Amino acid sequence: MQVPRVTIEQIEDARQRVHGVVLRTPLVPSSRFLESKTYLKLENLQPTGSFKVRGAWNRMSRSTDDERRRGFVTVSAGNHGQAVAWSAKRLGAACTVYVPDGAVRRKVESMESMGASVIRRPHQEIMDSMADDRMWRLGMTFVHPFADPQVVAGQGTIGLEILEDLPDVESIMVPVGGGGLVNGIAFATKARKPRVKVYGVQAEGAAPLPKSLKSGVPEDVGEPRTIADGIGATKVYDYMLPLFRENLSGVFTVSDEEMKASMHHLMKESHVVPEPAGAASLAAALKHAKDLAEPVACVVSGGNADPGLLASVLTS
Repeated sequence: MQVPRVTIEQIEDARQRVHGVVLRTPLVPSSRFLESKTYLKLENLQPTGSFKVRGAWNRMSRSTDDERRRGFVTVSAGNHGQAVAWSAKRLGAACTVYVPDGAVRRKVESMESMGASVIRRPHQEIMDSMADDRMWRLGMTFVHPFADPQVVAGQGTIGLEILEDLPDVESIMVPVGGGGLVNGIAFATKARKPRVKVYGVQAEGAAPLPKSLKSGVPEDVGEPRTIADGIGATKVYDYMLPLFRENLSGVFTVSDEEMKASMHHLMKESHVVPEPAGAASLAAALKHAKDLAEPVACVVSGGNADPGLLASVLTS
């Protein structure tokens, strides 16, 4: 698979493509205190509850009649699958989503409610399917979660919006699973304001990126051990590693407890309801505040949290 580099022209084109279909999400202070220099990009407010709809719609709305007739297929822990299901329904096409065995029930039910056929597979099988051609062999139109250039360009529209709403931004914190979101944002910001530093954030229990950047080769850390299913990718793919090396100013890790604390802060202080992956960026910003140039923008990537987890965090 080729390295999915995109241009600022592709990102600008994606913005026109998604305009009026997905939400131009607000950028708000991270607390009720106006002197805060940390801001939240609220992608949890998107129609499917995460940023993924930007990339999915940018890719799928360009599909040919033949691609739509064959239907769409993807692999996902949940958020990308919801975005593909939502886009397929809008296009009047069939959709199949392969999910890991432990996929969050709320996300699976959401995909099914939009007409998707959901098939469970072991986590490792899901991860392996993004490194070979098995999805393309199914005869349906495969929408890659993070390595399709049109998907990356769609996610990059977030970077353009951050720069417009916070022109003096210095640091952007982005949760990282496969890497489509953070690299899309980095492509946009590097083209418009090169001095902005873009940082990736991973969960301690699913953090192959720091290890891969240190070793210089793609690493696999095995089964995920985190509540943050949205960033539960446990390997770095060889076609993504060059982008991480080129685009990121650094990568941070946060524990499950730190993400829960960030979720609690977001719900109590900011009236924002995130999932663990969506809270990871603020968790890292709070943990590494002294290392970050301000203002800081934190991408709240999604809000499709398990209701039981939300209740336990809110009452803790």
